[in-house]
Amino acid sequence: MRGRARPVVFAIAFAVACSDPATAPLKAPAPSASAIAQAAAASADAPATSSAIAATPEAEPEPPPIAAPSPPIQLATGGKDAVHSQAGMVTSVEANATRAGIKVLEEGGNAIDAAVAVGYALAVTHPSAGNIGGGGFMIVRLASGESYAIDFREAAPAAATTEKVLAEVKAGAFGYASVAVPGTVAGLNLARERFGKKKLAEDIAPAIKLAKDGHKLSPRAALSLKAQWDKLKHDPEARKIWGKKKDAFKEGDRVVQKDLARTLQAIAEHGDAGFYEGPVAEKIEAAMKKNGGDVTKADLAAYKAKIREPLTVQYRGFTVETMPPPSMGGIAVAQMLVQLERVDSHTESTESAHGLHLFVEAAKRAYVDRRLVGADPDFYGDKVPPNFVSRLLSGKYIVGRKPAIDPQKATLVSTLAASGAKESPETTHYSVVDKDGNAVSCTVTLSASFGAKIVPAGTGVLFSNALGAFSPSGVNEAAAGKRMASSMSPTIVSRDGKVEIVIGSPGGDTIPNTVTQVLRSLIDDRLTVDKAVKRGRIHHQLEPDAIRTEIGRDIPENVKKALTSMGHTITPSIIPLGDVKAIVRDPTTGESWAYADTREGGLAMAETKGKPKKK
Repeated sequence: MRGRARPVVFAIAFAVACSDPATAPLKAPAPSASAIAQAAAASADAPATSSAIAATPEAEPEPPPIAAPSPPIQLATGGKDAVHSQAGMVTSVEANATRAGIKVLEEGGNAIDAAVAVGYALAVTHPSAGNIGGGGFMIVRLASGESYAIDFREAAPAAATTEKVLAEVKAGAFGYASVAVPGTVAGLNLARERFGKKKLAEDIAPAIKLAKDGHKLSPRAALSLKAQWDKLKHDPEARKIWGKKKDAFKEGDRVVQKDLARTLQAIAEHGDAGFYEGPVAEKIEAAMKKNGGDVTKADLAAYKAKIREPLTVQYRGFTVETMPPPSMGGIAVAQMLVQLERVDSHTESTESAHGLHLFVEAAKRAYVDRRLVGADPDFYGDKVPPNFVSRLLSGKYIVGRKPAIDPQKATLVSTLAASGAKESPETTHYSVVDKDGNAVSCTVTLSASFGAKIVPAGTGVLFSNALGAFSPSGVNEAAAGKRMASSMSPTIVSRDGKVEIVIGSPGGDTIPNTVTQVLRSLIDDRLTVDKAVKRGRIHHQLEPDAIRTEIGRDIPENVKKALTSMGHTITPSIIPLGDVKAIVRDPTTGESWAYADTREGGLAMAETKGKPKKK
């Protein structure tokens, strides 16, 4: 690996569970980073793992790479519910945000400009996860063939300590004490500065208009607001923005955010300094001091988004680029794909009992290893050997790891390793391509739904509660300026230097499994993008040792019976798995097909000279 994305081992436990972070206390990590590092040092050629997984013997040679299929796989085009175009396309969870991106494309912006416009608009219209007070990850692939990973995950303020993190989690994991230094503004601005075509003010203009003039609360946003109102209403500014008298706004009510419009205007005029310095930063610090938060003007001024090298693997003739650490999602996506190719999972339908069994077994192992490497790479120091992530993805490791995948029998989780606490699913993803073949895959988060449930007076900015994502000890424990791990896995798939798939999803711990399954449906089963996204999904994350399915999109009873006979436990759930926003592109014709997952809704739209075509 090049650049700053050096690998690491660690154990992580997340404080934020589902939509209510108060329900998930931090767990003790296992095993310690130092113990794993010592094991790695003892075997210079073998990646370190938990004690439950045997390291690859040093004497074993690297197996030959798997040849790409011949003839090459052709992705399915079309899709009756997909949006089709030879121009730019945007798909996101919120219609106004999608339209903001399309507007920028139609005014001469490229995919990066459109992604910046979508990101800022989501901060206005999708407050449960869209933000400028949180963070995220972005993969950018240019038509020239260059790829970049932009890390704008939140960072711990200088005063943060493990003791403080444990205390705020115990107190409910919301409020000013749970707030980290936000990264979204720096990340979006860095993307535009390095790769965009338009001025920042032009990319932010749609968001400013939405905040100043107001927008109607969507059905989904109204439901999220109602679910979080008991906490939000205790913050005077939040109550003023999203409620009237004692009640939360309802579907169709107009939300006007004058303070947020002024903050966005300051960013449009002054860039990062409009947020991380000056009057906005002073208001943030004043509110923090008054309410027990640790974020200061100095913390804000010190924050920088970082460009890292994407984590890259080959899968069946395609190049898959996803997010490196501090993402622990990208490594899981990459490792699952490498493992699945090694066991020839593509020889059967991904929905068959055998195909699902192999996926679950690969997921179990990837979910062990992801917690060994998903931490801030700038804080690794000399605790682990270099190139650790790449070794976890090597054929030597995948083929030689113990226990090996049994093609007919489920591996007991007790023979692998324990999982950490659950991670909040409250993120949101959007995908963008332009007519020239530039592409962006971006996932942003407030950690919990509506984040910390606080808005510093005069800013209009809702902040995340990301401090709870640090571990009580190990490489992911809190430290000044350090970024916490995340499962966000924005991903771009290309071949011969040209983009063919742009994909990502929210969903906390479920994100890597969701992205991997849709990729398999597109590549292995050759489904159109709409069918691949609509298809039912499953999930296994070690604890509990059960396969979660989606009621309403459940797997057939005969498949369940076969999986049960292999030793798997099936647990149907009414909670959907992910919310994929994907684009498939044919590089030979320049045509693209986009789809917005109906699990959370949203809008996929194509750039046109006349009225945009949408579905």
